[in-house]
Amino acid sequence: MVAHCSDLHITRVGQSGIGDFLNKRLLGGLRWQLQRRHDQHDGLLTTLCEDLQRTRPDHIVITGDLTHLSLPAEFAAARDRLQTMGPPDQVTVVPGNHDQYVRTAWRQSFAWWLPYMQGDLPVPQPTAAEPDLGEVFPVLRIRRHVAVIGTSSARPSALHLATGAIGEEQLAKLETMLRQLHGQPLFRILLIHHPPVPGVVSRRRSLTDAPFLQALIARYGVELILFGHAHKTAREFLPGPAGPIPVIGMPSVSSLERSAERRARYCLFHIVRSADRWLVRMEERILDADCRRFIAGPRRELVVSR
Repeated sequence: MVAHCSDLHITRVGQSGIGDFLNKRLLGGLRWQLQRRHDQHDGLLTTLCEDLQRTRPDHIVITGDLTHLSLPAEFAAARDRLQTMGPPDQVTVVPGNHDQYVRTAWRQSFAWWLPYMQGDLPVPQPTAAEPDLGEVFPVLRIRRHVAVIGTSSARPSALHLATGAIGEEQLAKLETMLRQLHGQPLFRILLIHHPPVPGVVSRRRSLTDAPFLQALIARYGVELILFGHAHKTAREFLPGPAGPIPVIGMPSVSSLERSAERRARYCLFHIVRSADRWLVRMEERILDADCRRFIAGPRRELVVSR
């Protein structure tokens, strides 16, 4: 069983100095004080961890935006939260645009999470102060009959933009990885922060090289794509070589919003293999009205051709 959650948005504005805000973070910090702190609260992550202890998934995947302003204190706090969720071999993380709100020195940022981002064959830790995440991603983790493929769409963007891109280097490595996995008896789950399908978010928040990723998926296929970023529940499809591929997005797991599609939730995927297909039972876990616990939500079944 795989659990998918996204957009933790751990915030530590009060633990940072003025110098940390002489950039794009100033606008983001003001927006947090005026609006978003009323819509989100990372204290809900304790409630999430308690529910994960009850549901006991075999693996947990997190599709980005663990931090809110990519502050060093937020990266450290996110590492502490990851440790409460599980050991690195049971939790897989891909970064989001808020995790690269601005460039932050590697040792004050992603170095904290490297054990949770590396694949089964880890690459050497980058030594530059501002390394390219393309040196780490894409990653592959195989857990029994499930192959978890992590990609990074995180990169700094201009004011008022929240776009993402995978980049040519990472796309080339991803094609090699998908080619090697093609035809193997594995349930392949692709993780990305930005939605790889059109219409889920506005252009200023989009994945700018989505057509290139879609072309790879159409050629080699995966069984499931999971994303975040949109802060709402989304169920879409992309064409694959054996039929439509489900593309599932979860809202922020720290959201206090009351609307049905934006309320905090995560999803459990029970994956069963048969001779010619995969049966996927989806169970959403939704924050209750009193924000005290996650409760059972909608359940669905997906049949994916092998």
